[in-house]
Amino acid sequence: MILNEGGNVFKTEPEKEFMTQRIATPDVHPTIQFIEKITGLTFDEEDWLGTTGKKNDPDGAFEKNSSGDLDLNTDANKVSKEELIAKLSAWLKSQGVPEDQIMNVGRKKQDGWIHNAGDQVHFRTPIDGTDQKGFVQTDFMFTTNPDYQRGAKRGGTEEYGGALRAMLLASLARGRGFKMSPKFGLLDPNKGDAVIADDWAKGIPEILLGKGATEEDTHTVESMIAFLRKNEPNYEELISQFEYQLEKAGKKLPESEEDRQLDRIKELAGLNLNSVRMI
Repeated sequence: MILNEGGNVFKTEPEKEFMTQRIATPDVHPTIQFIEKITGLTFDEEDWLGTTGKKNDPDGAFEKNSSGDLDLNTDANKVSKEELIAKLSAWLKSQGVPEDQIMNVGRKKQDGWIHNAGDQVHFRTPIDGTDQKGFVQTDFMFTTNPDYQRGAKRGGTEEYGGALRAMLLASLARGRGFKMSPKFGLLDPNKGDAVIADDWAKGIPEILLGKGATEEDTHTVESMIAFLRKNEPNYEELISQFEYQLEKAGKKLPESEEDRQLDRIKELAGLNLNSVRMI
């Protein structure tokens, strides 16, 4: 059974049923290779944003071993949206797709192949480059600063996904008196939203997390909270807003290493008590 989940820009007319589906992790690379072939662009793995192609879970469940869509970091300095649309359209025409069926038109026509919206171009992409496995939505995410976008749209972990990571980054920025823009970097509202840092290798980690923080410390919610617990004197105050947002989402802050060790000790103590035989 094919699960029709994932990107939802493309829908049948007039039924408005999804035309794209989740893509299994093993199909991600060959599908991106197909995209590279028809566009002439290159998307290295570091340009697969979010959890694209990264989900691998030993339990084998499709949901945990697939991506909802393909999010690709697209350098606007190398190709414009118009140029990309022209490349995709040329391939579609070579496959016999009539020109009036290529583009989506707002909500009036959603069964096309290309959707132009904001900083993104969406493409109804044949999985593995054929029509045998269905279609996945590819999101070409344009930016003039691809290095920054790689870090801003990094995926999270199974417990704390990319959306929660972005929420924590924004909360920390506010706590430091700045704003976190997913497009431009750290902004200073007292200077007309001037960009004060857009480099994950040096500026951003220490501003948000504190002295000694590295790019790697910003990778996940867990790594950021662990660094702050250890190094931030105003830890409780700084993460209070994020903790509140987590509670609204039905989650708690990641456990500290000390908490995990204590839980393990309690677990072992319980096992030992249960193993005592009454005489």
